[in-house]
Amino acid sequence: MLHAFGMFRRQVWIALAVLGLSSPGFAQVFTNISRSGSPRTRDPGGVQGSLNTTSPIGRRDCEGEEWTFTINYSANPGGMTTTSLQYFIGADAMACAMANARAPVTSGTPRCWPIRQTPSLTFTNPTTPLSYTVRIQSRYLIDPEGGNCVTPGTTQGTSNTNYLAVLAFPPSDSNVIGTYPISYDVTPPDAPTDVVAGPGEGVAVVSWTYPGSLSTTADGGTTTAAPPDLQGYWLLCDPPPGSAATDGGLSDASAVLDGDEEEGDGVGGTCGSSALSTIDPNDSEAFARYRCSDLIGATANRGVAQGLTNGRGYRMAVVAQDLAGNRSTISVAGNCVTPVPITDFWEAYRAAGGQARPGACGVGVGRVGGAGAWIGVALGVALWARRRRTR
Repeated sequence: MLHAFGMFRRQVWIALAVLGLSSPGFAQVFTNISRSGSPRTRDPGGVQGSLNTTSPIGRRDCEGEEWTFTINYSANPGGMTTTSLQYFIGADAMACAMANARAPVTSGTPRCWPIRQTPSLTFTNPTTPLSYTVRIQSRYLIDPEGGNCVTPGTTQGTSNTNYLAVLAFPPSDSNVIGTYPISYDVTPPDAPTDVVAGPGEGVAVVSWTYPGSLSTTADGGTTTAAPPDLQGYWLLCDPPPGSAATDGGLSDASAVLDGDEEEGDGVGGTCGSSALSTIDPNDSEAFARYRCSDLIGATANRGVAQGLTNGRGYRMAVVAQDLAGNRSTISVAGNCVTPVPITDFWEAYRAAGGQARPGACGVGVGRVGGAGAWIGVALGVALWARRRRTR
């Protein structure tokens, strides 16, 4: 009977630990949870302010983000003497509760791994009750032993839910103080395709296709819908917007200077080689240098790159970004684009000698028989006829 009661007590303790509760008073083990330091919080048009703790950790969060927890340790598990509190990542809520599942294992595959962040997170000789703050880098919440967010060293893959576990040592099967689920997704989205750029005045209009899922419309046609975890798109320009005429050798696109630009409609031109295809889209500093748009919505298939210089050749590119902040590989447009000044009708009219203003019925004629006079007369007649029709 005593043995059965002991087994029951251990099972109850493990169940409470899974819930993040450890004492007879059921105190919450993990409280005051927050995250800070992610470069995503500085994205223009993207995430604003701090990231939600229920949102998955993305690859870019691994650059400098850390999570802060208040640990509330109220009682030794099973009445045992505790010499230290240590931190593990489990493949599920129960993985770290079994000593033979914790790495290193003598046989089989581990399902619980110690966090090897430096300096160590181990808290020695704890007394009860105890509350203290611990800070854990995001990359170790994904890959507890190596901190590798690209190819995590666990069996969890690149998208899953890990369980942060606090264990009391010496180890046993009943020494889990509490667990906390943390989702992550470091899988990049698909890259846009069919990228084409066209010129405007000081801008470039870029269109693309996203390899989404096809759905049937009411008229029997098909439409492409972006996946639900896609956040949007960024446009990149080479040379970077606002850069000097020469670009320090970082890009050959600046070879197209005043006097060397391609004549015509701005499509084509000579851009030379581009640095865009060599940029790591998850490198925040390099990405920010070449970025020439705010975040464009996930349902869009075109956008406008701002801050370009008329008469200068540019290579344009598109990058997709998902809700975890992961970015696709960079899709570079096959054509070079040169923004050009746009001359509207009134600019051409005045250049020809016309003196009328838009909307005027009476037109002053500068020279009888001149080109400006005939343009003005024709315009006045057209406006007069239009007004008569609208009466």
